[in-house]
Amino acid sequence: MVTATYHIAVDALGSESPTEHIVVGARDFITSNPDCTLTLIGRRRDFSDLPEDRCHIIDCPAAVPQHATLLDVLRNKRDSSLRTGLNLLAGKSVQALVSAGNSGALMVLGRQIVSALPGITRPTMIKQFTRSTGSFWMLDLGANLARRRSLLHEFARVGSAYASSVGGLKKPKVALLNIGAEAHKGPQYLRDTAVDLVRDPQVNFVGYVEAHLLFSGIADVVVTDGFTGNIALKSIEGALAIAQQYVRTSFKASDFPEEESVVNTVNSTLNAQTYNGASLVGLRGVIVKCHGNTNHIGIRSALALAKREIVAQVPQRLEAHFEQSQSKN
Repeated sequence: MVTATYHIAVDALGSESPTEHIVVGARDFITSNPDCTLTLIGRRRDFSDLPEDRCHIIDCPAAVPQHATLLDVLRNKRDSSLRTGLNLLAGKSVQALVSAGNSGALMVLGRQIVSALPGITRPTMIKQFTRSTGSFWMLDLGANLARRRSLLHEFARVGSAYASSVGGLKKPKVALLNIGAEAHKGPQYLRDTAVDLVRDPQVNFVGYVEAHLLFSGIADVVVTDGFTGNIALKSIEGALAIAQQYVRTSFKASDFPEEESVVNTVNSTLNAQTYNGASLVGLRGVIVKCHGNTNHIGIRSALALAKREIVAQVPQRLEAHFEQSQSKN
């Protein structure tokens, strides 16, 4: 019998999807990961089908709604499932938290309860994307809407350290997302950030990258503000959905006998849920944020990402990276 090594909490409330999706995703995950246990936070009656020896239940019927204001979250949601999960993470009862709840609440309460790592002023949302040759990571994807050169510089360092720890890249190429590759293109804060990154020996800065070249291999880490990054993320997911539909429609009109297996393979590759989960990094713990409309595939993927970050010791490596950077300055 395998002894459980990794302990992950799941905020089962606040999602736009039925709780049954979270239950099925959790069951799929623990079935294929015998070294993990889950702590599910939500309504106890929703988890009756999960094995008690692998899934601990915390009965917590209070959720943070998707439409909740941050003031309401801070003042009135003291017993919410999200806050409960963050308290478990801060107290080291679990090693990671997965949530499909309110993004703003996760950001604010995460900073308040779990706290930021030394040298990091704002946690940021980062996500891995698969391309024809390996992967690349993009941040910020919605945690920070401010457009400041100091923040983008910090994101570049965080992204570089993340790609090194999770992706195993020794010297990841870092680029700023911009409307052109030329030095004079883009708003002033981007051009100022580029100057800062050129001078930073801790970042392998390769210049600007345009949106249509994100998957080209120009950069391993793409840095942008949260507003622009979230739009880019949703655009990519929308394009994937259109491509899935196009493939499905095209094969229905064809006479290929193997079309079903081909369609299933292609659609699985293009399914955004397969890559669901963005990481809120820069805090003293592993936090993975799911889409509000996540299905069971997305939950399983997010839990797998949380496990990878625990194994890679992402918070510890980020802290060591920033401590080393500060000692050299």
